[in-house]
Amino acid sequence: MKRFGAMALAKPNTPVTHLRTLADVLASLVVLTGAEEARAAAEPLMSLCAPALGQAGRTFDSLDPPRVAIQVLSFVNAAEVCGAARGLVEASPAKAWLEAIAAKKRDDLLLYRCGLVAVCLGEPELAAKLVGGGKLPATLAPGESFGFNVQGFVRYLATAMNVGADSEAVRPAWESFVEGFPKNKAAERASWSDLLWAARAYFAGVGGRPVARVGESLHARVKPV
Repeated sequence: MKRFGAMALAKPNTPVTHLRTLADVLASLVVLTGAEEARAAAEPLMSLCAPALGQAGRTFDSLDPPRVAIQVLSFVNAAEVCGAARGLVEASPAKAWLEAIAAKKRDDLLLYRCGLVAVCLGEPELAAKLVGGGKLPATLAPGESFGFNVQGFVRYLATAMNVGADSEAVRPAWESFVEGFPKNKAAERASWSDLLWAARAYFAGVGGRPVARVGESLHARVKPV
């Protein structure tokens, strides 16, 4: 992972598949093996994260930059939720990237991921703009679940943040998203990186848990008994 990661992060405008693979490899380690092992794998690459985000920003208006930038950001998010990095997502130009992505028509999967990123950044209205469906409701109906409806789940998280709902009110929706993740992943409607963004949105964005504890919280939820 170290050599492949160094190559991909040093050139964030290289083919998207490389960045997706890199982000998802680390994300899968967080989910399946826990934060400690993921952190050990990520730490040798941490010096590359900030330069990679900077380069992604400089190339944002060329080639397929939005997808590349979000893939780099997803790797950084995986590093943060396992405790290998801190504050890089919030310090990045991510909000500006999301606003630019929202202004143009993109494929749904990218928009749904970006919606989760927006919730993680504390921007629920931007999340709604990204995933569509109109203005967020003024109230939250506790206890809803959305099955395979990723758009509905993102909007629900955004609404919860917007109205200051307790994480317990959102837990059934979170649980149903986690339970449906294997089928969504198999159908290429979600990736390991999406699961980590969703976990950060739920545990940290809505629940107020420290970002560095998100990875272990997610691992504890999905690991075999």
